[in-house]
Amino acid sequence: MARPRKPIAPERRRRLMRTARKGFAQRGYTGTSLSEILSEAEFPRSSFYYFFTDKATLFDSAFADGLALLADQVTPPTPETLTAESFWPSILTLLDEVAAAGNDEDLATIPTLFHMQDAPPCTSRTDFERTARGWCAQTVRTGRELGVLDQEIPEDLHVDLVWSVAVTLDRWLASPSGEGADARQLTSILLTRLFGAP
Repeated sequence: MARPRKPIAPERRRRLMRTARKGFAQRGYTGTSLSEILSEAEFPRSSFYYFFTDKATLFDSAFADGLALLADQVTPPTPETLTAESFWPSILTLLDEVAAAGNDEDLATIPTLFHMQDAPPCTSRTDFERTARGWCAQTVRTGRELGVLDQEIPEDLHVDLVWSVAVTLDRWLASPSGEGADARQLTSILLTRLFGAP
């Protein structure tokens, strides 16, 4: 009977995940070799293949690990609990949390990995997008029900607009063009002008 695999020691795993995120964010998926990551993380190749199938599996794991770290610092409000009075303050608090997380060099790689054009298809990115878009749709629905979002725009279009603006802004902020930009200020301007935030 085969023995179950031991997990990677937590510190070694953290170093590998962080090194992978940094490498992929700086050089892209195709521009980052597995050898570079393993060397920089001081992680033996033989151990790597014991835990991972290939570079794509590492990318997926590093992205999922980064999302877990981000979730420790960013708590989206539950749409069903929002009131007309708490809606915009809760959204702005979320944006403040996201901006604060973006000050962490490691967490700042997450948007880059999410928008990376040459990244392999991976479960964690697909699941994150589905979950984030679902939260966005429910939040728009709640805002419309509470009367704090425009009722004249059809709901499905409203959801698409909010999602598209959020993704476009996130992609731009993660690009070299957005480096150093004040994400909170830009987001506030867009929320005010496009979605009627106070």
